[in-house]
Amino acid sequence: MYGVSKISSEQNIMLTTFPSIQYSAGKLADCLDVFAKAGIVVDMICQSAPHSDRVDVSFTTSYSNFSAVMKALPEAAKDNPPMISGGFSKVNLFGEEMVTSCGVAARAMRALAAVGVEVILITTSDLDISVLIRQQDEDAALSALQQAFELS
Repeated sequence: MYGVSKISSEQNIMLTTFPSIQYSAGKLADCLDVFAKAGIVVDMICQSAPHSDRVDVSFTTSYSNFSAVMKALPEAAKDNPPMISGGFSKVNLFGEEMVTSCGVAARAMRALAAVGVEVILITTSDLDISVLIRQQDEDAALSALQQAFELS
């Protein structure tokens, strides 16, 4: 209900963040291209709003790609070292009606806040919202979101 018809999750997600890289489409493309050439599927690509001539860029990938990511990092991190952390789950809310539904993200954030689940990263499209959370909070998050969207 409320625009969401399905909620799913994926465990063992790794977050890579490049803080304060040069604000340019070319630099972002260069960075992501390193991982593409290494055969690493990245997801939840998120860029901050520019601050001066810099942006922060984050993306997720399966922790099973840890070795490949570490191998690719020297080429990708020429200018500034990234921060890498694991132990996350990605929760995805999907719904074809989401595109015409108001307040879906607000409802999701309220439900997560009510059970003390902090959102590390959020990305959206017309049909889905993906949130990165600590893996230990996955069960509480799924339960709260299913209840909030009446999918239990």
